Amino acid sequence: MRWIEMAQTNEVTVKGTAETAPFITAVIKDEIPYMQLSCRDEILRIHYNFKKNDVVKVDFDKRKVFINGRLQMKTVDLLYADFFMLQPGYNEIKTVPTMQLEVEYTERWL
Repeated sequence: MRWIEMAQTNEVTVKGTAETAPFITAVIKDEIPYMQLSCRDEILRIHYNFKKNDVVKVDFDKRKVFINGRLQMKTVDLLYADFFMLQPGYNEIKTVPTMQLEVEYTERWL
């Protein structure tokens, strides 16, 4: 199998006035060696032998990664372990490779 690294941008608009932690769910489309989520210059990279239809859930508030319902903290790349926050207003979450994301968060106000 040949894997080509391509990025996708997912847009999220936070209407509150304070930063908030996202909870992101992604379903893997193909066999891949890692996935990456980034926002601004912060990167979270997860190394795992992903298979098609694996479900990845990342709780940025608790700084935890779940793959197929199991806690998998050893998969987090220590050089790219930024559990980022969403800022008020427009945010771009980029993924490598391309994938659909479900992004949940709680609006917060100062």
